[in-house]
Amino acid sequence: MPGAGCRLQGAACSVRAAALRCAGSELAPRLWSLRLVMFCALLSSLFTFTSYAAKVVAILQAPSDALQTIDDLTDSPLALGVQDTTYKKVYFAESEEPATQRLFRRRLAPLGERAYLGVAEGVARVRTGLFAFQVEQGSGYDVISRTFTEREKCGLKEIQAFKLPMVAVPIRRHSGYRDLVASRLRWQREVGLMSRARRLWVAEPPRCGWGGTDAAGVGLRDVMGALHALLAGAAVACALLLAERLAHAVRLSQLRRKRTAPTFEP
Repeated sequence: MPGAGCRLQGAACSVRAAALRCAGSELAPRLWSLRLVMFCALLSSLFTFTSYAAKVVAILQAPSDALQTIDDLTDSPLALGVQDTTYKKVYFAESEEPATQRLFRRRLAPLGERAYLGVAEGVARVRTGLFAFQVEQGSGYDVISRTFTEREKCGLKEIQAFKLPMVAVPIRRHSGYRDLVASRLRWQREVGLMSRARRLWVAEPPRCGWGGTDAAGVGLRDVMGALHALLAGAAVACALLLAERLAHAVRLSQLRRKRTAPTFEP
């Protein structure tokens, strides 16, 4: 029968829509085979939705790899700042790297003195987000280790702004102490004296040890937008329900009037 076929197709569409929305259906199948099919469809939809949500959360929590070079930093919308030291201005202005020169001319030079900040202020702005700060490793690592959480440390990205000149020990030309000084410096490096002095005076890089234990909880403020949308939808649904009830009452009153209206035959 054509009517039965249309009803069957409508029921199938209703079941598919319910499975896609991870919601129930107004239909109550009587056959056990249909109940089993509907249960499997809803269960599969639930697993699919859970996997998709987990993938989205993993993508949002993963650190971004969009910034890899100085050119990426120059073209990014991040605000920039530099540690306020005299030699940093010289390094940027006299750097022979084309990428560093573009960064200085396009992003730092227009800011003037506002581009140079203190270590604590610059690292604090990095913590708030959308800010890149050029700082000495020792000073920056010390402030980061004291103020950043483990999860925030995992979101940091480090890019070398310019190559520093090689450190050397000046000795008079043709001096007889040249070989002796070179031998003692190599010995200090081999036995670990230089590494020990560096650990004492320079802070170590912050390590990413976050294992998800300090994850911030989601409060009502975080889902306020979704709650507002839900309340607005509920209000619209109630308004439509009242309108439908009113329209149904008007139709019933009109039908009653037609039935009770007297008819005159000629």
